[in-house]
Amino acid sequence: MANKLLLSVICFFSFFSISKAQIESSIVDAAHAYARAQINADVESILNFTHPGLIEQAGGRENMKKTLQLIHQNQQNKGIKLQDFRVKESIQHTRSNGEIHALVPVVTTSKVPGGQLISETNLIAVSESGADRWYFIETTSIDERNVGKVLENWDGTLILPFKKAPVFKEDKK
Repeated sequence: MANKLLLSVICFFSFFSISKAQIESSIVDAAHAYARAQINADVESILNFTHPGLIEQAGGRENMKKTLQLIHQNQQNKGIKLQDFRVKESIQHTRSNGEIHALVPVVTTSKVPGGQLISETNLIAVSESGADRWYFIETTSIDERNVGKVLENWDGTLILPFKKAPVFKEDKK
């Protein structure tokens, strides 16, 4: 009897570990695809990864598309180009009201006039369908006080890290 109980406990924790690893792997894959879309200014793909609530708040898909295009055009006009978008390890995730929420640490490097701007930030990854499809919310203008306005099912289990100031690295002359 004790052996059966021990086997059951081992199976439960093995399943939990595999499930956790599969979720994190799925998030990383989606985040890499999102990063490629950002680097290539592929607005359609970015929209496909944008949380539907954000699209709705922007007035629909076409309005959000125009906004993203305008942002990319303004950055291009200012000589700003995203060069690198790396997903860091230590993804945290939880289940909240039927959704999976995850904090995904990322490091971005942008070419700016006179150098590079390196930023460490986090994305919030959201899956409404059990890790099959991921949406991302950038946290540059989100904190603990307003995250619930953007993501209704946020339960506060995950704590948004403090924001770090970007680091400017001047071009070598």
